[in-house]
Amino acid sequence: MHHSRRLAFTLIELLVVIAIIAVLIGLLLPAVQKVREAAARMKCQNNVKQLALAMHNYHSGNGQFPIGGQGLPCPGVTGSTVRTPFMPFLLQYFEQDNVYKLYDMNQAFNAAANATAIGIKLKVFQCPSDDERPQFVGSGGAADYKGNYGLNWGRWNYCDQGGPTANAAPLNVGTAGRAPFYERYGARMEHISDGTSNTLMWLEMLQGIGETAPLDRRGRLWNPDSCGYNVSTRFPPNSSTPDYTLCNNNPERGLPCTLGAGDNLNYYMGSRSRHTGGVNVAMCDGSVRFVRNAVDSATWAGASSMAGGEVLGDL
Repeated sequence: MHHSRRLAFTLIELLVVIAIIAVLIGLLLPAVQKVREAAARMKCQNNVKQLALAMHNYHSGNGQFPIGGQGLPCPGVTGSTVRTPFMPFLLQYFEQDNVYKLYDMNQAFNAAANATAIGIKLKVFQCPSDDERPQFVGSGGAADYKGNYGLNWGRWNYCDQGGPTANAAPLNVGTAGRAPFYERYGARMEHISDGTSNTLMWLEMLQGIGETAPLDRRGRLWNPDSCGYNVSTRFPPNSSTPDYTLCNNNPERGLPCTLGAGDNLNYYMGSRSRHTGGVNVAMCDGSVRFVRNAVDSATWAGASSMAGGEVLGDL
């Protein structure tokens, strides 16, 4: 008696196989995404570490950190008003000497003579977890790129880093809240009496969405106007509290903001990232840490001052 062999799956068997494959893919994708994010976070930490080392190398050669920027009229600040960010001071110290040679310190960042330098994308400032934004085209002829790492700018706003004494604690310490970077100021190590391991240097920030009108200034590294790269600890990392600057409100993208109009001296923005649960930061001793969104607000604010005398909890 002849028996024919079955050469194919039945429909039910095929559906079962497809269902099993779908389940396996569903289990695998989150694991792959976690691996990718872990790799991106590690690359981000390496970027921050490289920039922290550049700061230390600058300090070794110049006896202080580079100035936070110059060009805005904060009360009591004197010196050159040529609009200059921190960036050209630091270039030589993270292997960008060729870009440094293209920059004329005697002219404003947006002068025609500096167009080539500011138009170069510096990869070390790009966190792989964030969107890589196109070239920013602002008023006054500037055409520059954004990045993800900004300077510690205290706990309140651009000119008042410590906050008015009438504020609620911990945003009420006045000049005691001075950060290591300010308008026409870069700290010496001996100024950081709170301890370099207790004082923030670099903080993550997100690149605002808006490179042509309507513009979003957040993340601009070459523009010394407030809240391009000046990061405040006014509220915890990745807070839903809006920034206040020249910006576009995109809370669904983690970029809430209240648009300011010509109020440069009072602008502020918080630390934000695309990492799950927190942001990467560098301390003034060069160490790199991941700070959780749920960090104690007093500890977070206190870590921004260099000589406030605060007793910090776990950062």
